[in-house]
Amino acid sequence: MNPLTEYICKQNTSLGGAAIDLLERSFCKVGKKKGDILLHQGNTCKDLYFLSEGITRSYSIRDGLDITTWFGFKNDFVTAFASFFPKEPSYESIEMLTDGVLYQISYHQLLEIQHQIREIERAINYFSLLYTVQLEKRLFVIQTHSAKEKYKLILQQEPHLIQHIPNKHLASYLGITRETLSRIRSSIN
Repeated sequence: MNPLTEYICKQNTSLGGAAIDLLERSFCKVGKKKGDILLHQGNTCKDLYFLSEGITRSYSIRDGLDITTWFGFKNDFVTAFASFFPKEPSYESIEMLTDGVLYQISYHQLLEIQHQIREIERAINYFSLLYTVQLEKRLFVIQTHSAKEKYKLILQQEPHLIQHIPNKHLASYLGITRETLSRIRSSIN
């Protein structure tokens, strides 16, 4: 089994052999280099990726500012969901922050395999639900927490962000300047 199907089986044990085989044949393994762009802002997102190795960043350029909205790590599905499913132009770009290995499937292939095997459709719905929950939690934190509280939450819940993400991207993700991030770090340490 490849890393994609291993991960899906750990999360969703109801997949049978035919579903696993179809997933492994449908997702294409691709290598990417640091700085590679998976999606350019303004283009329609045509692919869904499973990140087996590496780190990605989703971001938008607005009024000349680079605004980080999301990070992808090992065992994350990566795409611009607001573009991928409704087939609309993306408000964000996705780039590789490190070299990586991904498993890629097009929108049309994904629709085709979910219609072929019902277990795959259920797995897609499960992972879509997980993403929705993550997004709602992030929105809640952005709207209700101070910069210092957001940083403390990252320390508690996502310390890998502090270990692997450059300060300029982490500050943008938190919606603060690098200087504010530096002050918060100093006051906590």
